[in-house]
Formats: sequence, structure tokens, C-alpha cells
Amino acid sequence: MKKFAIILSIFIATTMILSSCGKYEEGPSFTLLSKTARVTGVWTVTEVTVNGTVEDLEGMVMKTTLEKDGTGTMSMTWSEFTFTFDLEWEFDDAKENLRTRTKAADETEFGDWEEGEIIRLTNSECWVRTVETEGGVTVTTISKMTKE
Repeated sequence: MKKFAIILSIFIATTMILSSCGKYEEGPSFTLLSKTARVTGVWTVTEVTVNGTVEDLEGMVMKTTLEKDGTGTMSMTWSEFTFTFDLEWEFDDAKENLRTRTKAADETEFGDWEEGEIIRLTNSECWVRTVETEGGVTVTTISKMTKE
């Protein structure tokens, strides 16, 4: 009976631990990598959906580099023009949202924090949803990125 109680306790503990790993809506349900380890790296935007419609990104390249220390860069390239910004990033307290703020090369201070809900975070994919309301119009954007 004592052996059964120990096995049952281990089973319940394992079930609780594994079920708590699935923090993000689209997964993964389990990973051994920390959220910081998964989010750091060079990310390229592969798809942007605005209110359910996939946007045409032809001719545009958007890359974001997130360093472990909470710094990074963001670059956007259209044709032969490239714009690069320094950035700072952080998770919210629950690590469910990714917060970023940028600073252009000619600016001395960072702008306001912008926050997006992480809906998928693996070592190779990151999906972030932002919801903004302006003038009574709500815009939901989902950005899908892959890691280089």
C-alpha cells in the first residue's frame, strides 16, 4: 500500500508539472528550454495577419535580434533602404507577454513600451498577438517569426 501511495504521488506531481508547462495558446505543451533561451536570437518576420487577413510582405524584410541581457536591434528593409533601431525587451511578470521599446539612431531615449501577447514560443518559432483600439476601431495583428 505504501508503494502504491508513493507511485500515485509521483504520478500526480508529474501530471501537475507537465500540465503547467503549456503556457502559450499555440504551444509548445512541454519544453526543457527556458523562455529566455527560446526568445533570444535573430528572428525574421515570415507572416503578418491583420484582422484575419494575411498581409503581403513582398520586398520587405523585418529582423529582430534579442539578446539575453534584454537588449537588441530591429531592422526593416524595403528595396535598398534599411532602417535599424536599438531596442530593449522584457517579459511581463507572468512571462505571457513580450514588451519592447525602440530608439532610432538619432534619438537619445527609448520610446514607450509596446506589449504583445505570446501565443507560440518554441526555439524556432515565435508568434505574437497585439490588439490596439484607436478611434473606436480595434485592430488585431499576429506576427509570426522564425529564428535564423
